[in-house]
Amino acid sequence: MRPPICAICFARFSPGSTEGGLVYFKLSQEEAEFNQRMKEQRKVGHPAGREWFCEQHVEKAKTFTHLTLKEAIPLIKEK
Repeated sequence: MRPPICAICFARFSPGSTEGGLVYFKLSQEEAEFNQRMKEQRKVGHPAGREWFCEQHVEKAKTFTHLTLKEAIPLIKEK
């Protein structure tokens, strides 16, 4: 898994802190298949459909979990 660096502003923070968090988005068919292949092959890495957000962006990101990450990122970036 990638270290906790915000997908929007690239701020670094400590995992497990109140400075931000990992947000799980709806998976596209391609992302679900990727995650399944990784699981079957017992590979490690950052799962598709999950992303880190700093405390400034995490709450807004959580409002878009019904979307895929690709759909949500532009909406989270909107001011």
